Amino acid sequence: MNLRFKLAAWFALSFVLLAGLLVVTAHTHLDEELRKDRWDRSHPKFPGWIIHGSYTDEEVHDILGELLRVWVWVGVPAVLGSLAVGYLIARRSMQPVARINREMDALQTGDLRRGVTVPDRDLELSALVSHLNGLLRRVADSFEQMSDFSAQVAHELRTPLSILRLRLEAAAPELPPDFSEEMEEELHRLSRLVERSLLMARAEGQKLDVDADSVDLSSLMEELRDSYAVVAREKSTELQWCIPSGLQCFSDPDLLRQILHNLLDNAAKHGREAVRVSAYADGQDRVIVKISNFAPPEGAPSSGVGIGLRLSNALASALQGTGLRLRSTHGGFFARLTVPRQNAACDPT
Repeated sequence: MNLRFKLAAWFALSFVLLAGLLVVTAHTHLDEELRKDRWDRSHPKFPGWIIHGSYTDEEVHDILGELLRVWVWVGVPAVLGSLAVGYLIARRSMQPVARINREMDALQTGDLRRGVTVPDRDLELSALVSHLNGLLRRVADSFEQMSDFSAQVAHELRTPLSILRLRLEAAAPELPPDFSEEMEEELHRLSRLVERSLLMARAEGQKLDVDADSVDLSSLMEELRDSYAVVAREKSTELQWCIPSGLQCFSDPDLLRQILHNLLDNAAKHGREAVRVSAYADGQDRVIVKISNFAPPEGAPSSGVGIGLRLSNALASALQGTGLRLRSTHGGFFARLTVPRQNAACDPT
């Protein structure tokens, strides 16, 4: 039972208890009055006359029974009405809470400092929202500090990695070929990890320069297809590609390429049977790109979402009008990327 029904039930219960108390009190008092011989009055014209009257038990039962029937006929609709009125009052009272929930659900990383709107009339909710906004500001401060620290660490690592690469290249003739090649691969992997970490820190800290322009999404996806077709063949994985020609979108081409590269890399790396890639214009000024794979439970990665998908989320948040929904389970991986449409040349298929 949700809070609205609980408040309505408490309101109706309070009404029933109050009405029941009044009914019991009136019933007891009337029963006592009807059974006692208090109907003694002197006649105004004949002072010596005394009128003494009372009701029999059958008459008392008939009177009280009729009264109870009237109370039941009136009380049942009154209880139902009180339940409805209580629900309406509870629903109206919970509107500020529903609004706060909607604002909290719409908050993005860059909106934490803004917080949610403080209700004007409700002092208790105003105090609660004020504390909540204070907590969000502290979270925003911590997030910014963490983002700045990550960016500084990634930036500081670039120089020693570049020095190591230069020294390795200079000493390559004196080193065993296998050892030299292995070290170059490791340095390349570390350099790539550092660059991605720096890019992710900038994106999550809302410090990324975005240069949006018209992008031929079909051509971009076709360029990426050649690279991942090789990866699919090496892993004996089927690559199912369904990208119509003429899809145009409005985005930063470099950042969009990085997002698609990360999603395709994750799908191809963990897929076991097939990697499915499709795109279409949905008729609402958007282009939808779907990337999914299938990974049996025994072959599913245990590490969960890695830095590549986190980077994709951060980049998608930095691009206006772009949305990314990820779902990674033991049954595989699914990504749905939404980008603003521009001059689309084909309809959804």
